[in-house]
Amino acid sequence: MSHGRESQGRLASVGAAQRSLMRRRWALALMAGLLMAVLFGASARSAWAVAPYVDGIADQNMGLWEGNFVDSQGVFNEPFYDYFQQAWVGTPPSHIRYARFVTAPDVIAQGGACEQNLFNWYAYATQTLHLIPVIAVWDVAEGGCADHGVPSKAKYTTDIQQLLAALNGLGTPLPYLEAWNEPNASGVSATAAAGLWSDASSVCATATVGCTALAGDFVDGSPDQGGQTFSPGCAPNLTFNRSLKTYEDAYVKGLAGAQPAIWAFHPYLAVNCEQSGSLSTFAANLPSSAAPPQIWFTEVGAWECYNGQSPPRGPDRQQADAAYLVNTLMSPTAPGAPTHVFWYEIAARGVTQNCAKYTDSALYEGDAYPGPVLERPAARTVFGLDTELNATTGSPTTVSSTQATLNGTEVPGGIYEGSYSFQYGRTTAYGSQTPTVPLGPGLSAEAVSATITGLASATSYHYRIVATDTAGTTVTGSDVRFGTQFASHFFFGFGH
Repeated sequence: MSHGRESQGRLASVGAAQRSLMRRRWALALMAGLLMAVLFGASARSAWAVAPYVDGIADQNMGLWEGNFVDSQGVFNEPFYDYFQQAWVGTPPSHIRYARFVTAPDVIAQGGACEQNLFNWYAYATQTLHLIPVIAVWDVAEGGCADHGVPSKAKYTTDIQQLLAALNGLGTPLPYLEAWNEPNASGVSATAAAGLWSDASSVCATATVGCTALAGDFVDGSPDQGGQTFSPGCAPNLTFNRSLKTYEDAYVKGLAGAQPAIWAFHPYLAVNCEQSGSLSTFAANLPSSAAPPQIWFTEVGAWECYNGQSPPRGPDRQQADAAYLVNTLMSPTAPGAPTHVFWYEIAARGVTQNCAKYTDSALYEGDAYPGPVLERPAARTVFGLDTELNATTGSPTTVSSTQATLNGTEVPGGIYEGSYSFQYGRTTAYGSQTPTVPLGPGLSAEAVSATITGLASATSYHYRIVATDTAGTTVTGSDVRFGTQFASHFFFGFGH
């Protein structure tokens, strides 16, 4: 792959000590479980006005990822699902907060692998990662499900009632339901799609634990601009008035005056063509209301097309398109700026860098199955700037006349791997510094320490923790002062 292989020859330098640090992060998992009521109550309902970064994941294989993540320094090596929990989610969730799954509307009636795959994903997303789940339904023929087509109103209503009841029985009621995934690209008429939203909304309103039905869920691809080759870009000045606008107008009319609170959109061409025409068209034709509805990008990704065309678009093009998403389409001043954004997908199983497959947008991939799993450059763009790096200076321990143990805590900074050191000296100019120690990635506070020797007895010293990350950010803790003990002297005297 063009982003290169990472060396694994330096892994032994970290060894068990660093892996032990990473395992400690799981000790807070119980705390996250206790906070679930807060996350699903307050956080799920009080969304940001505009997403500050990609905060959701649309990935069917979550929990089934294989292969170890290996960092660019060749220092960090662990199962990818551990890395994702520690560096993308946090405990409790502080970065990625939403997870999305697509299944058949009659998933419960179908049973078998179709139902079990949903249940496995739902349990992992809600009970292990403690993310807020979003389910989308459509006539899907994958993941063990059979395509039974678009159901009747009565059948759809029964299917959704059974789905909500089953998920409620797993211990976490479903808060968000996408009425039908990409109806404008799956042969569903706009009027029928609007009817499905109305039915889903009615079921949500009468459910034991209510949910919110997301309207729209349109994709900005075919038939408007489905022939784009992405080699590397698209035709200039793409318009979406022929199909997307016409479909949306009919959909809104089919709502018969209803005003959905949340509309879903999949702006794949807007991202990979770096043109906002589809999004501005979609936003401009939403029904007017006193309270403007939220727009969620429930699927979006940037493609590398490594195996799909020659020459491939490449990781640099993927990164540029991801930057267009984050910096332009997600800008607070952009028409249709989204409240939440779900990237499709985070990690693909095996080698699937084919432009014909949406798994080509995966932010982590391997050259060979099952790994190692390597980071594409777009991952850091999608994650957003490091706002998590933090350092707190603690109190010293085991202070003697000549040495002391300096303590502190550091939040490494998500996927931006952290490291720490301590500055110390007789004044706040310090003058001395302990060796820098890598912590790896993570979103949870880590206790750190270093022992210094060769101190003068009965002397006042100052110190502070210094945290750095791989993005070049440095954060220092506050100054702490301590004094060494008096030296013990023994005198042996003889009488005169």
